[in-house]
Amino acid sequence: MLTSTKTHPTLAIVELMRVLVDEEDVPWDTAWTIVTNTFFFTNHTVLPEALEKWAVPLMEHLLPRHMQIIYDINMLFLTSVEKKFPGDREKLARMSLIEEGFPKQVRMANLAVIGSRKVNGVAELHSQLVRSMIFPDFVEFYGQSKFSNVTNGITPRRWLDQCNPGLSDLITKTLNLPKDVWLKDLYKLEGLLDHVDDPLLQKRWEFVKRYNKERLAMFVEKLMGVKVDATAMFDVQIKRLHEYKRQTLNILGVIHRYLKIKKMKPAERKKVNKKVVFFAGKAAPAYHIAKLTIRLIVNVARIINKDPDTNQYLSLFFLPDYSVSLAEILIPASDISQHISTAGTEASGTSNMKFCLNGGLLVGTVDGANIEIAEEVGEDNVFFFGHLTPDVEDLRYQHTYHPIPIEEKAPGLAKVIDYISAGAFGDGAVYEPLLNTIRQGDYYILTDDFDSYIQALQMVDEAYADRTEWIKKSIRTTAKMGKFSSDRAIQDYAQEYWNIESIKL
Repeated sequence: MLTSTKTHPTLAIVELMRVLVDEEDVPWDTAWTIVTNTFFFTNHTVLPEALEKWAVPLMEHLLPRHMQIIYDINMLFLTSVEKKFPGDREKLARMSLIEEGFPKQVRMANLAVIGSRKVNGVAELHSQLVRSMIFPDFVEFYGQSKFSNVTNGITPRRWLDQCNPGLSDLITKTLNLPKDVWLKDLYKLEGLLDHVDDPLLQKRWEFVKRYNKERLAMFVEKLMGVKVDATAMFDVQIKRLHEYKRQTLNILGVIHRYLKIKKMKPAERKKVNKKVVFFAGKAAPAYHIAKLTIRLIVNVARIINKDPDTNQYLSLFFLPDYSVSLAEILIPASDISQHISTAGTEASGTSNMKFCLNGGLLVGTVDGANIEIAEEVGEDNVFFFGHLTPDVEDLRYQHTYHPIPIEEKAPGLAKVIDYISAGAFGDGAVYEPLLNTIRQGDYYILTDDFDSYIQALQMVDEAYADRTEWIKKSIRTTAKMGKFSSDRAIQDYAQEYWNIESIKL
């Protein structure tokens, strides 16, 4: 099974052909039948850089026999394409395993498709985009049956029972079921809905959340020497740093909130919902814009955490050395988590599932598994914002050919950008490459989504003020996360792809 955010495992297709043909003397057609019934391609991203292309000269130098096999596979495949679509040279060029140019490139994603029995995405929207945007020619050639969906899942053993034992024990007592029963059948969490109006459960639920927040606060104080107010709302975004995941939108929103609080009179500030914002994640070594985003977050934190006018109402932390162990402390402590990718760019996401399973409410765009989470838990328990996937390409076209000044489109964002450029968080010139990604082109449509994002955060503040209803939202969210167990995902693969049956141990 080929499953990766990259497509380099695709070389296994060619290697198996080599072993069968060269070492086992299997006839080509028989070998190809074996190969195409052995591999399954799970696509995890729509980003072009992850649909890898390998230089033919490099392949010929390092793996000459594999390159010969790729040429043979391509010749036979294109012959069958020509028979089905005679005279369509453009289609042949698009579907070829070899992209013409200097140098020629091997299209590893195309190889993964034709060498696999089935192809799937990892969320309903993502699987639609795989069919309509990435591989439409292959869908037309093979038919819809080769392309399907298996929504991702997470293991509740680690992402609830291990990382949040207090909540796990409370669920066990409330459901009156042995722990291993509901952990193996996560749909049984729906039994919590029968108790959502129970004041005692609400009190205990809030106590567990408060304990987890205090645990995180103690961790941060020990790590960074800074006290954290555990009575404040905890807002968390922990992800790999990438422009499409839009940590930039989040930090610009934090600055906007800071400036708004800064302008308030002391009496007005006392009515503000106190918030602590946490970032964590890592950037690829050569990803300059992502590293600039981290630099901006850290420098903003240095300023606002020391501002006596605002720091009791808003504080910010970028936690270093992100790891799974750190995630196990952050996720149970979250009141809200942010999953704010540009619509149509996040394949699925699994951290969104982890947060919601632990009773954290979701702030996000209509993207990836966010959509299916909202379908399960109810949109009343999710804070959506931003443009939808069909709008994105039109907005990008507008940015290129009919740009509107940021001052007109999003005046609040324009003020934030000017504030950064003016040197409020260190030398403003350092951040110009990052800010210019918004001013010029704005490929990830921050200017279009910013006002909607700020409105969503205001809705969060309003909802958080009603503590009883907020706790109910948290309970309902956890209760409806049964679909997102990795047990269900593996069962889907076993039945629909691998043709194997599960056995009870």
